[in-house]
This record gives sequence, structure tokens and C-alpha cells, in this order.
Amino acid sequence: MASDSVSLRFAPGQPRVRLRELTGTEERAVVGIATDDALRLLDALIITTPGEPAPPRADDLVASDRDRLLVAVYQRAFGDRIENTITCARCANPFDINFSLGGLAGSLENNAAGSTRARSLGGNRFETPEGLRFRLPTGHDERAIAALPAAEAETGLLRCCAVEDSAPIAAADANALQELLAEVAPLVDLELDARCPDCRHVHALQFDIQSYLLGALLGERPRLAQEIHRIAIAYGWAMQEILSLGRHERRHFIELIDNDAAARSRRLFG
Repeated sequence: MASDSVSLRFAPGQPRVRLRELTGTEERAVVGIATDDALRLLDALIITTPGEPAPPRADDLVASDRDRLLVAVYQRAFGDRIENTITCARCANPFDINFSLGGLAGSLENNAAGSTRARSLGGNRFETPEGLRFRLPTGHDERAIAALPAAEAETGLLRCCAVEDSAPIAAADANALQELLAEVAPLVDLELDARCPDCRHVHALQFDIQSYLLGALLGERPRLAQEIHRIAIAYGWAMQEILSLGRHERRHFIELIDNDAAARSRRLFG
């Protein structure tokens, strides 16, 4: 099964991680859109190659590198275009929005590359001109504070971001730290403006790749069940055999089944 190679910005040596294609097994295992769901999905897709250094686990990655991988998973499964229809809050007319996911992610990274407020200390560690030293939080850190109340989670994040050989980050620096994190390692999680073509009303739309990808897979659950059913009837395969197929291979079998059904219909009814 072909794989995608994705570079990481903040892992040691900026290694590349290889991801295999989604199969029905991973699609069926998605149960929500939380960070835990994203981490489990990526751990299932990251390829370990015998004889090569072990790739990082998903929870060892900083959030922006995790988003890079999620973008690659989305593009492989659904293509690069993000397309949706929304209803205008002012005139109630529906209108379409669409944009390039790769273009959006590339724009965010270009902006981050031009950032000069914090200098890199190597890996995921940074220092500001004022002497504030911090590191980027990882999925492991996010899991550690996920169950905390909001106020305690903020304090927990500050503890996670403190560099070992520097003083703890003060609570007063929390807002500045959040801005710095978004500046040096932006997430594909932002507010987009969408203008209604009829009344020109501007809508603020929140888009984040984690929720969008996982939500798309959850939304396809009925289709996946139907595909499993149709392949099982056509070929007599067991469920696990069907779930082990790559997403594109599974869709190819469905196309073949549809073509055979259409050919039989033409022979019977002319």
C-alpha cells in the first residue's frame, strides 16, 4: 500500500514521517473529534520500517506537526479542496465556500517562518527577546491537562511549556505565551471570513483540520457500512478482510460492482 511522506518541523532533526493510507479499520475506529481520537488515528497510520529509526509516537509531536499529518491524511482521503455550503445569517440564502487546504496550511507556515519575536533554541524550544524561554506543548502534555477545569488547564499548560533549566512561566505571561505559540507553530485552526454573495454579509467561520477530518470520517460511517455490505455480498469476504482494504481500493471494488450491475441491467432490459 502506497504511503505519504510528511516532514516535521519540530521533531529532532526535522525527520520525515511516513503515513499509510486509511483502511476501513481506522475509519471505523473513529468515535469522536477530540485530540485523543486524532492521536489514536495517527498512531495507527504512522509506518514503522524495520531497520530504520523508530518514528515518533503521535503524542510526542507538537500540535502543529500533528496538524501537518492530519492535513496529509485528509488530502489522501478526500482531496485538497475544502467545500461546504452555509446559510447566510442575514438573508437566509445558501452559498458555497471552498478553498485549498494545502494553500491554507502553506500560508500559515510561511507566516510562521517570517516570525522574529522568538528565536529557536533547537527542536521545540524558543526564547523571546525579553528572556522568556518556553517549549511547544506536545500531545502528551495535552492529554495530561485534558481532564482539568479550564482555569487549572491554563496553569497546567504553563507548567508544560516551562523549559527545564529556566524559571517557571508566570501566570501573567499566559496570554503572551498563547500568542507566541500561535506565532511560531500555528495550527490549522483559525477563523475564516466568508462573504455572502447576495447580501455581502460577512460570516466568521471556525475551521480546524482535526475536527473537520474526524467529523468527515464520522459522517461517512453509514457509507462505510454500506460498502462493507455490498463487497461482502458480491465476493463473500469476511468483514475483517474488507476492513483491511485501503480506502481507494475499497472504493474501486465498489465501482467494479456498480459497473457489473449496470452491464447486467443493460443486457436484461436493453
